[in-house]
Amino acid sequence: MPDAAPASLDTAALSHRLAALARDERHTQVEFLLHLDVFDQRRAWAEAGYPSLWEWCVRALHLSEGAAGRRIAAMRVLRRLPGLAEPLRDGRLSLSTAAALGPVLTETNWEELVQRAAYKTKTETEHLVASLQPRQAPREGLRRLPRSEQAPAALSGPLGAGCVELARGGGRAPALQPAATFVEAPRPEASAAQACPPQLHVAQPAPGRRATLEPLDADTYSLRVTVDAALKKDLDQLKSLLAHKVRNGDLGALLREAVKCALEKHGKRRGAVEPSRARKSPAPAEKAPPPTPGQREPIPAAVRREVWKRDGGRCAWCSAGGRRCESTWMLELDHIRPVALGGRSTAENLRLVCRTHNSLHAQQVFGREHMDQFRNDADRSTPPTAAGGSTSGACGKGAQTAGATPTPDRRGTGS
Repeated sequence: MPDAAPASLDTAALSHRLAALARDERHTQVEFLLHLDVFDQRRAWAEAGYPSLWEWCVRALHLSEGAAGRRIAAMRVLRRLPGLAEPLRDGRLSLSTAAALGPVLTETNWEELVQRAAYKTKTETEHLVASLQPRQAPREGLRRLPRSEQAPAALSGPLGAGCVELARGGGRAPALQPAATFVEAPRPEASAAQACPPQLHVAQPAPGRRATLEPLDADTYSLRVTVDAALKKDLDQLKSLLAHKVRNGDLGALLREAVKCALEKHGKRRGAVEPSRARKSPAPAEKAPPPTPGQREPIPAAVRREVWKRDGGRCAWCSAGGRRCESTWMLELDHIRPVALGGRSTAENLRLVCRTHNSLHAQQVFGREHMDQFRNDADRSTPPTAAGGSTSGACGKGAQTAGATPTPDRRGTGS
């Protein structure tokens, strides 16, 4: 029998129906988390052509970024403590409160903490977590911000270590600078002897503050980032070196110049940028004599550039259903036919893949059990040579055994 239309229900029946729907939603939500856990442990999102579980949730399930993040965080807590399934079903915990409790939950205390956090809001749960894991309170005070017309983006003096905001034309006030002052207010618990007149203190950048890049309009972004004294010194020196080119000391222009130089240097090494001048290239790999077993075959820079251009600087892995990953994160050159099985370092046998799908390819070729021997070592080691070398899907110290042929780190132009 179909459910009655909501408009036909009286208030009591409507309330009862909403409670039943909320209960069903929580049960479905827990089942979703349990299924998501198995899906993640199988790394099925990689087989489907996605670089991460979060990307799969957003692109394939069409969850919002926040919804995907909350479900993944709650799933990982539930994986560690399966007993949380019941509190999630009956509403004592929500996705947000379960994730907030995660850092302090253990196998010995989770039942007690769930009881203390039952039916609390996220804010109340975060307060409970803070009481269990106290953090140092930030300094109280008032920020003195310069007026927007007095604070252009141009740098007329030395840079200060702290948060800076870049905007075209300098129309927005910069973020807090180290030269800004705090007026410290007396703490309530302070004694009469400590309640002295307010004093000025130099503001200290908050530890671990994340950089943000926010759009202001179609062509302009605001960048806020905390820098240390060493980077401040480097920026001051760069400002002096480029004084003739960037006469007003505009910070955005300085960063643009630094980024262009970095892209040219690292782009050449990884095949993303053509060299400024032509050089005699070595013989193509297909014309070179086959390497002896165990011999490393270098990948010429021209081949790296050809593969990068052909694959568009994106992961070329395709799922069984034909979906291409196209991730640009942690790209590596992968031998389609592994070196251990006789694969050559030619453009036809190389493709650009993200680390996730490089690892998946090795697992498909050599088996998961074999690759698990090296996975932990790979997590602790330095990342592979990215697009400047080849891993052919193998990881860790066993990469050579598995067929990887990493190339030496090239610190020149890469041409």
